[in-house]
Amino acid sequence: MNSEQHIELEFRLIDFLKGRMNLLQPPKEREEMVHGALKKIIEKGEFPELAAELQNEHARIKFVSDFLSYGIITDVLCDANVEDIVINNLKPIYIHHSEKGFIATNKRFTHQKEITLFIKKLLLLSGKASQGKIINLELPNLEGRVNIAHSPFGPQITITKAKVTPLSIIDLIRAGGLTYEVAAQLWMYLEGMSIRPANIMIAGGPGVGKTTLLNALFSFIPKADRMVVIEDTLELNTFLEDSCSRLESDDDLTLADLVKNSLRMRPERIIVGEVRGIEARDMITACNIGKYCIGTIHALTSREAIIRLQNEPMNIPEMLVNLIDVFIILKRYHVKDRMFRVIDEISETSGMEQVKILLSQVYKYDYDSQKMKQVNPSTVFRDRLAKQAGLTPKEVMQEHMLRAFLLEQLDKRNMNTIKEVTSFCWAYNKNPDEAAAGLGFNRADLLMRR
Repeated sequence: MNSEQHIELEFRLIDFLKGRMNLLQPPKEREEMVHGALKKIIEKGEFPELAAELQNEHARIKFVSDFLSYGIITDVLCDANVEDIVINNLKPIYIHHSEKGFIATNKRFTHQKEITLFIKKLLLLSGKASQGKIINLELPNLEGRVNIAHSPFGPQITITKAKVTPLSIIDLIRAGGLTYEVAAQLWMYLEGMSIRPANIMIAGGPGVGKTTLLNALFSFIPKADRMVVIEDTLELNTFLEDSCSRLESDDDLTLADLVKNSLRMRPERIIVGEVRGIEARDMITACNIGKYCIGTIHALTSREAIIRLQNEPMNIPEMLVNLIDVFIILKRYHVKDRMFRVIDEISETSGMEQVKILLSQVYKYDYDSQKMKQVNPSTVFRDRLAKQAGLTPKEVMQEHMLRAFLLEQLDKRNMNTIKEVTSFCWAYNKNPDEAAAGLGFNRADLLMRR
């Protein structure tokens, strides 16, 4: 098939199908739609030079498959180690590799018509009917997000892949990002023994793994807790959460609108994908009326995160910022040709002194030993949890160390998928004795040894 004719037929198909596809459409349904459109176009007498060739079933199936693919970037899009794909018009395509960092590929679009077709195809598959100078969209079945900025130098496209299967907390431990003890502490924060979970802010620079960590932390939220997840662009993976509501902002609905509306949706948990504007005030208001909230924010330290929350455009009063119980700071390191991400700091808010929010650093990453080290015990959250649960601080500490041991046992049994970890944590929340017994341990005996 002539390449030029191929491209012209694809443009015609896009015009024919515009507005008929949607983001969550099953692949088979998409294929049937393209086959049907192709048949109608051929029957109308368009592209007569291709009609005979497309009568061949094998050629027709291949054409439809190519049309619904991502062309020259299909291979890199399927590579599990590729996190981002950068296309600057006709220049070489770059990728951000999870271990090697930012590197060039030997792929590129060869002419303008080809890249225009690629953009139109992305719009069609995502269900977007129109385009502006800046476009944000999701890939079908939430495989990732795309930003397209039209400039005098041609389209500048950034594709950020979503993990098809999110990394679990065990995967993150194996990657060296945290320890069993730190993971167990996060479990205590997220679950709060179903009595008093923590309000959490996850902070760090771009690309440090905030979304990856948040996806992993979902395992610790009890199944019975209703969640509302609010994002600018759909990134988080909630495939195991049947009762979870997913909301996305757009030109008509801001994040602040959605956070306010979420209070009418009977949530126990409100998760805001990225906090950067006035929606922060609504999130803090939700904390103030007893909802448990988690958000991510761009900041390099806990103190910097607090300063950002207190100033424009968020303007949250000091007393209300104190409603955030825990700040988790992530960091990315480049050592020689290797890149790795870690939890750099975990700090708890511990009241106020005059007009300054006090912070108690619980864990800090030590670069020399490349390990997380405990700086102070989790006294603030631990004591608050103990009081509300009717336990002693020692009993809460024993529970924390028991959970670290159980996470280690999951790792040793290769129970590392997000589904396996989540199922165990849900079972433990429902009946901790039975869950521990399922691993071959008597929970009461284990607690005595902690």
